[in-house]
Formats: sequence, structure tokens, C-alpha cells
Amino acid sequence: MPRIGWVMSVIVVLLLVLCFTTSVSLASDNTTQSSDTQSEIVIGALLALTGEGSSLGEASKVALEIAVEDTNEYLASIGSEMRMRLIIEDTRTDPAVALEKLQNLSLEGVKVVIGPAASAEIEAVKAYADENDILLISHASTAPSLAIPGDNVFRFCTDDTYQAAAIANRMWDDGVRVLVPMWRGDVWGDDLTNATNKSFKALDGTMVDGVRYNVSTVNFSTAVDALNSTVAEAIALYGDVVAVHLIAFEEVVPIFIEAQNLFNFSNVRWYGCDATALNKELVQNDQAARFAVRTGFECPIAGCDLADETRPVMMQIKEKLGRTPEAYAIVAYDALWVITYAYQATGETDDIEVLKSAVENATGDYYGSEDWSVFNKAGDMKYGNYDFWVVVEAEGAFMWKRVAKCKVSSRGSVRFLPTAVLP
Repeated sequence: MPRIGWVMSVIVVLLLVLCFTTSVSLASDNTTQSSDTQSEIVIGALLALTGEGSSLGEASKVALEIAVEDTNEYLASIGSEMRMRLIIEDTRTDPAVALEKLQNLSLEGVKVVIGPAASAEIEAVKAYADENDILLISHASTAPSLAIPGDNVFRFCTDDTYQAAAIANRMWDDGVRVLVPMWRGDVWGDDLTNATNKSFKALDGTMVDGVRYNVSTVNFSTAVDALNSTVAEAIALYGDVVAVHLIAFEEVVPIFIEAQNLFNFSNVRWYGCDATALNKELVQNDQAARFAVRTGFECPIAGCDLADETRPVMMQIKEKLGRTPEAYAIVAYDALWVITYAYQATGETDDIEVLKSAVENATGDYYGSEDWSVFNKAGDMKYGNYDFWVVVEAEGAFMWKRVAKCKVSSRGSVRFLPTAVLP
């Protein structure tokens, strides 16, 4: 090939390469510019994916993943460039770990966090959230002592004075006149026990000193033996109007395994709480589940008054989870929607006070799983619905069945609905 021809060939090849490189670069730049037009709102989520609260944590994770898909689909449908993204952290149902994970989220610039669920975790992290302008929206913290006006914690649920009124009236209607409590020794367990005692005494019921166990307890034989002795004394003194009220997380399983062979426990009704209702571990353990069936173990939990437009969401969560989710998981779904509306209304601000005001306004407009959402002065939900669940055996398997539903007013009055309203 003549030299001039070789040089021209090289030039042509170089020009082709340059053109190709330029076109790729332009395409890349266009992609970047296109993605740059979208703004990403990063929300944290502190969930107990392991530990005693993992049943709710697992359900909440599924609910939030669906909520991200739904909110982003909605934002795209209205032509918004805003998109929601979640960073989910496992608190391991440990208050110290919850604080550590919140600090990590703060370092990543996260200003709004859904969770944590447990009141002991909220107690551990709220000071840090207040001091660092982080907004916490808990979907399941219910301890009355954490109902503090003006802090950076919103709780999309009613405090436990409502649950206490619901369970006290349910037990009274069942003929219970003497109550023996056994409870988890943290802020939530102490508060719920005290609130239930107050509600039950207001009905002229009698409270017996029960058993408070440490949250680090692994072997429950000593605690269960102490409860057994107390129940025996109560039966001897009062007769067949005695019941046990268990306030626990997933330690309900080892407690029931210890209790199953003790004679006195088979002669009394057992009642639970919102943390034992719909618990997956309980129905997956044959020994514990049989004890629950034998003692009529009945548990209240915040109920879902699902509107027609939100009912498919409940079914979608149930399908992905493989079981009926705890109602608080549905509340987590609601929380992400409210946050989305709040960021829309504020132009995606990071001003914590503006965001807090926008969240309050958004809850007044959002019809979610628990009816219209309205805050009280402490930033908790003002109205409460409760469902009551029992463990039943069907076709060789144990499952939860809803048996009652009630509404609790802010004044503590309880109204049970006709059983005909139950599915």
C-alpha cells in the first residue's frame, strides 16, 4: 500500500473512533442529565429484623418495600421528578443497636426515619433525634410515658392507655374479676401493665401482684414458677374469676413451653397484648400453640379499618409475607405515603420544623389503613381501633383468627362491634 494511502486509512479509522467515542459520550451525558432531573429522597427505616421483635420487623420490611414501589409509581404518574428510596437497618430489638443505626443514618444525611417500633428503642434514640434534627415516625411504639408534645417523634398509633381500656373491658365482659400480670421489664411493659391495672381497677376489678421479668431472661422456669404460685393463691382466694395477662414479645413461646405442664395454668384464661397478637413464632411452635388454644389466649392489636382503595395493599403484603401481617406493618406502609406527601408539599425541604408541620397536615388528608389519621397534642394518633385474635387449629395447622373488634375513644370509652362485621 502506498504510504499516503496508509496515512489516509489511519486518519479515517481515527475519525471513526472519535465519532464513536463522541456519540457514546453524548449518550452517557444525556443519561446523566436525564437522571439528574430526578431528585431522590432517602428515608431511613429502623426495623427489628432479628431478636424478639422480628415477627413485626419482617412484616414491616415487606410493607415498606411495597410502599416504595407504590409511592414511586404514583410520583411518576403525576409527572413528579421526586423519587423515594429506603435504607433499612436491623435494630435487632436492641435499644443500643437502634441508637447506633440511627447515628449511621444521620451520617448519611437521612433526616426522616420510620421506626423504631419498640418503645424501649424509641426511649434510647429520641434524645439523639431531637438534638440532631431527625424526624422519627414510629409505627408501633405505644408506651404512654413517651407521649411528649413538641419532640421529634410522631407515633402513627395510639398510646397504650387505649389498649389497656380495650383489654380490660374485654376481660371484664368475659367474667374475669381478678387479674395476675406477667410482663416484660422495660418502658413498654411497665407502662402497659400500669395502664391495664388502672383500667381494670376502674371496672372494680382486683389486681394481684404479678411477675416482672428482665428483658435479658433466657430461661423462664423461675419466672413461670413464681407466676404459678401466685395464680394458685389467687384461685384459692377468689375462685374461677382469675386470669393471667401476659405482656411479652416473642418470649411468649418459651414462657408457654414452661407453663404447659403446670396444672394451675390450665384452670385460668390467658390474655396477651399487641406484641403477641399475630406473632408468627407462636403459631409455628406446636407446644406453645397448643397451650394458647387450651387457655383461650386472646390478644388485642391495633385494627385495620381498611378502605376499598387500601384493601388490595393488605392482600399484597399478606401474599408476599405468607401470613397475616401485624397491623403495625400496615401503619409503616401508611407512614411512607404521608412522608411522600409531606416532601411534595414542602418542595423537598430538610427543615425539620417545616417537615413536622407538613407531616401533621398530610395525616389529616390521608385515608389509610386505620381510617382518617389525626394526631393528638403529643404527636400520637387520637383514635383507636382494636382487633382481638386467638390461636385456632385447623387441618393440622395453627393459625390466628380474629374474634372481636372494638373502638376506643380518646376518653377511654370502649365500644365492641357486632361480630357480623368480622370477615
